[in-house]
Amino acid sequence: MELFCHELVETDSSCRPVRAFRDAVLTRDSRVCQNLLSSERPSIKPGTEPTDEQRYVRPILTGWMLQVCEDQKCEEEVFPLAVHYLDRHMSQNAVLRCRLQLLGCVCMFLASKLRESVPLSAAKLCVYTDHAVTVPEILQWEVLLVSRLDWDLAAVLPSDFLEPLLQTLPLSAEDTASVRRHVLSYIALSSTELKFSVFAPSAVACSCVTAAVIRLDVLKNEYGPDGLLQLLRDVLDTDMVRTHSLVTRDVTIHSTHDSI
Repeated sequence: MELFCHELVETDSSCRPVRAFRDAVLTRDSRVCQNLLSSERPSIKPGTEPTDEQRYVRPILTGWMLQVCEDQKCEEEVFPLAVHYLDRHMSQNAVLRCRLQLLGCVCMFLASKLRESVPLSAAKLCVYTDHAVTVPEILQWEVLLVSRLDWDLAAVLPSDFLEPLLQTLPLSAEDTASVRRHVLSYIALSSTELKFSVFAPSAVACSCVTAAVIRLDVLKNEYGPDGLLQLLRDVLDTDMVRTHSLVTRDVTIHSTHDSI
């Protein structure tokens, strides 16, 4: 007896595959959050002294990486995961400044393989560097990066907590979609800020959801920042003090971006 598996991949008008539907049965299961919380970790260990490259070059590099991911219409998780790889590598290994763009390409290349339905091609990434980086270099450094990361690539991201958090809020379908878009934008922008790298993804997720809800005022002042944080804390059991400090920083950063 032969078994055949026929998979129908739905596509949008741009012929790009559409991601699977969100399964509320899974996202509402408390075991999902428990597993995420037990597996999460910050990109940089708290107390780690940042290098000069992280202080001065990282903002430029991550800004360029964000533009590439947006131009290629990557899934929202690709850029934060690429920055996670970047921070982990840079916090443990010295990298020449002339090689940082190559490292950024490799991080995006690798992250797209894990979180993108159609991974970025090495040749396309070379184009974004004006051919300062070659395909053989990307492939060679890909092996180097995964070895430096001990092949530990399945990182938990702030966006992984998004659906469990949104389902706890009394939002309409339209408001939920609007909040989701803002939160994903906030998560991407927070990845460009080095100070967020020392916080756990769950804390970043809580801060971004709170900042989006407060900014959009979709709950009509039903919850203040502290009350909303308490509600999210009950869902994820996240430290209230750390999250509150993140929210303050989050609102300050993202209120300056007119594009959101």
